[in-house]
Amino acid sequence: MRWVTAMLGAGITVVYGPLVWLWLTVPIASVETARPADAALIFGALVRDGSISPLHAERLDTGIALLDAGKSGVIVVSNAQRAAAIMKDYLLERGVPDAAVEVDGEALSTPDTCVSEAARAGARRVQLVSQAYHLPRIALQCRRLGVRGQYVAAIRKEGDEGTSLWTKIRVRSSRHTREALLVWAELLGQYRELERSSAP
Repeated sequence: MRWVTAMLGAGITVVYGPLVWLWLTVPIASVETARPADAALIFGALVRDGSISPLHAERLDTGIALLDAGKSGVIVVSNAQRAAAIMKDYLLERGVPDAAVEVDGEALSTPDTCVSEAARAGARRVQLVSQAYHLPRIALQCRRLGVRGQYVAAIRKEGDEGTSLWTKIRVRSSRHTREALLVWAELLGQYRELERSSAP
C-alpha cells in the first residue's frame, strides 16, 4: 500500500509540478493592482452560436474596467476572425469607443495572441487578460514568443450560490488538470496537438 501511495504521489508531482512552479513564479494582478499599460490583450474563447460565454464575458469586462480606470490605452480582442468581431461588438455595445478597440482575427490558439503581438512593428506595454487559472500557461507560452507584460486576472462573476461542493471541486480540478497537461505539452513541443484534442 505504501508503494502504491508513493507511486501515486510521484505521478501527481510529475504531472502538476511545472504548473505549480508557474503558479509560484508568475505574478498575477487584478484591475486594482495593475499598472498602466498601452494595451490590454483579451484572450479569446470558443464562441458558440454567436454568443459570448460567461467566462469570456469576464475577460472582456476586465478589459473595459482597465480602460475605464485609465490603466489601458486600447483593448485588443484576439480570436478567430468571426469570434473576434463578436468580441468587438460586445465591447461596443457596452460603450467602448471604436477607436479604443483593436481586432486580432488571426488567433486560432492561445499563443497566437502573442504571436501577433510579437509581430508588431514596435513593442508596447501590455496586460494579458484571462482567468487566473489560465494565466500561468499564458506566461510560459508568451515569454517563449518574446512577449512579456502584466498578467491580469479576469474579474470573477460566476455565482457559486446553489452549486454543490462536489461540482465546484470537479470543475476546478478539471480546469487545473487540463492546464497541467497543456503546460507539459508546451514544454515538450506538443502543445498544438494536445490542444486540438482537449476541450476549451
